[in-house]
Amino acid sequence: MNKCTFFGCVLVFVVFLIFGCGGVKLSGLVPVSGVVIYKDQPLDDATVGFVPKNFKTGDRIGTGKTNAQGKFELRTIGELGVLPNDYCVIIIKNVEDTSGSQLPEPKQKNRSTSRPTEKIKSLIPKRYNDAKNSGLNFVVGKDGLKGVKIELVD
Repeated sequence: MNKCTFFGCVLVFVVFLIFGCGGVKLSGLVPVSGVVIYKDQPLDDATVGFVPKNFKTGDRIGTGKTNAQGKFELRTIGELGVLPNDYCVIIIKNVEDTSGSQLPEPKQKNRSTSRPTEKIKSLIPKRYNDAKNSGLNFVVGKDGLKGVKIELVD
């Protein structure tokens, strides 16, 4: 799976996390919660994703957002919890940087405006954005995982 496809999947699941998916109910979900630490501080406003190690069509990604204390709870398609599985973990903490040069809009009839260059800057090492290279792995059993401590290093 290429990076664009993977991040597209993550985006779709984050949307489901926020808005839910009307009528879809999963059975067998177990709780997963914990805290993310970076540079000896809680990492706030980061996205945590648990991606099945051998991801295939039909598998579900668990996602959550860290709060000011770095704490998160995972959800799958809007439901609290994840399915038991072996997971690779991604952590994403990006900001949009719109400063800098201007790119022209595509030329259209009677339109010659410009837009800022959109750049995404990761506030943590980029390897954590990639499930296969993050080095973060967890096995979620039938009892779930509580109190997971994820410490990120440079």
